[in-house]
Amino acid sequence: MPVNLPSRVGNRIDEVQILPRKGALYHLRGPGHSGKSMRIFAEAWTAMALMSGEYVHWIDGACRFNPATIIKNFPHTIPDSEQLLHGLFVGRGFTVHQFAHLIERLQREIKITRAKLVVIDGPITMHLDPQINDYESRSLLRKSMNILSQIAVKYNTSIVVITSKNPYSQRHRSLLTMVENRCSISLLGKQRRINGEKKLWLLHLPSRSSGYYKQRDSQETLYESTSKIIHSRLSIERIDEIE
Repeated sequence: MPVNLPSRVGNRIDEVQILPRKGALYHLRGPGHSGKSMRIFAEAWTAMALMSGEYVHWIDGACRFNPATIIKNFPHTIPDSEQLLHGLFVGRGFTVHQFAHLIERLQREIKITRAKLVVIDGPITMHLDPQINDYESRSLLRKSMNILSQIAVKYNTSIVVITSKNPYSQRHRSLLTMVENRCSISLLGKQRRINGEKKLWLLHLPSRSSGYYKQRDSQETLYESTSKIIHSRLSIERIDEIE
């Protein structure tokens, strides 16, 4: 469903609103291949969960997981921060059937880990494989999304699903709609150009909180950057939507 972007941004976004909620599917969708621009949020939330001593599952459907992107979110004051990655369980599916198997296996694994955060990165990517037909593609994704919904409710787990914002084919549109319909929370990202500089504008639903993402300083800690992650008071001069 298309979302009309407001041309003005009001008060500063409520940053609590954009955090994942336990027991719900959370859809991150934005520019870039399979929503690449939105991974920064899932990476930060993963780091926060690991720092709290929790386990996290990350299923990579877009073949792009890099542990360094998680590590860079840890405060510099933590020695041997890479050791925190022992609490992160990563699965990578190279085919649509491998991806479906990882989702099925997650049901058994989460009984053991009791993880409160699960990230599903690029679930649609494998389902666009031209070697499988539209019916099988829809059936496999529908089954996977149903399993994820059951896990979220049964284990009171936050499940974050990352996809692109815009479809580029009829199959892609159908699969993207399926994901959207099963997620009760979403964070939409759109690139805008402000005074010649690209900015990521965000809209959170159902709260309708909105604002701009601010790149954090390289010396900021995770907590400092989280508190500053959205700046909703920017000049509205020369705001053009890029995507």
